[in-house]
Amino acid sequence: MKNKMMTGAIIAVVMLSAAVLFWYFSPSNVSISSLEEPKELVIEQLSFLTINLQNNASEDVNVTINVKNAFVDEKGMSLKGSIFWVEDNSSWLQINATEKPQKEVRLKPGSNRIDAQIGYQLAGTQTVEVDVYQLGKLADSRTIELNVLKPTIEVLLEKYESRNGTNEIHSVYGYLQLRGKGYAPGVAVNISVIDEVTNATVKTVTRGYSLHSEEDIPYSSQPLVIWQNRIFTYDPVTGAKIDTQTDTYSPIVVIELAEGESSTEKYARSPVVVKGKMGDRYKVVVTATWVDQVISSEMKIPSSPPTYELSYPYRRFRSER
Repeated sequence: MKNKMMTGAIIAVVMLSAAVLFWYFSPSNVSISSLEEPKELVIEQLSFLTINLQNNASEDVNVTINVKNAFVDEKGMSLKGSIFWVEDNSSWLQINATEKPQKEVRLKPGSNRIDAQIGYQLAGTQTVEVDVYQLGKLADSRTIELNVLKPTIEVLLEKYESRNGTNEIHSVYGYLQLRGKGYAPGVAVNISVIDEVTNATVKTVTRGYSLHSEEDIPYSSQPLVIWQNRIFTYDPVTGAKIDTQTDTYSPIVVIELAEGESSTEKYARSPVVVKGKMGDRYKVVVTATWVDQVISSEMKIPSSPPTYELSYPYRRFRSER
């Protein structure tokens, strides 16, 4: 009797093991047909990775999807959580999985499309792995490499010269430019005026900016100093409210060179104002820093007379004007 019980137990264990092995190694009804990356992916921009799934079963099935490396911060750390958009009866349902990286999704028989939201604060190649589980078993897995592009920043300086009585007024306008689609938040711009004789910094200031370029215009330019003024007026007949906004682009640097006494003008709309004497020479240096990009542009005040090198046989002569 005891031997029969042991034999029965052994047979039960073997059959259970065989059933588990058969379940584990049997092919799943669900597979990943393809992964579709966005046409262009840029830093600091949310986009979607399309996951095409095939359900070969004759009924709806529940699967669990895990998207690894969907979000990466500026330090290169992968953030937990996933956001899926699932097509359901010609509409889209948003499914958030912010606490757990895996989320259960119901698949209909046939082809199913799921969009997983992705976003990166670090440029370069990002490897994304998509795992699909059915009843706790890995049904299919795919990886894809995404190239995250980063726009470039530029600094442009323009000069305007005028006179205030006998004093020379040298105004420098600055523009921060973004080339390429995407966003550039937290751009630090340092504006400095340097005495060219002593090489000492006369005045300096640092300001913060954020740039972005539109989807169809991969180029953005922003003046470094903008003063906005809004005026509200009312139509005396209908009482309609009229909102008028005026943007004033001001110089980033104003340098006044006086023959005698400096003027009392404060040039309050400019962040850097220097008052010197005729004969003083300065250098305006503007440096923009964003992530790993450091771009500088400089301008001498007053400008040096242009020098032209002549071709032979007049090479020994130099013309200045």
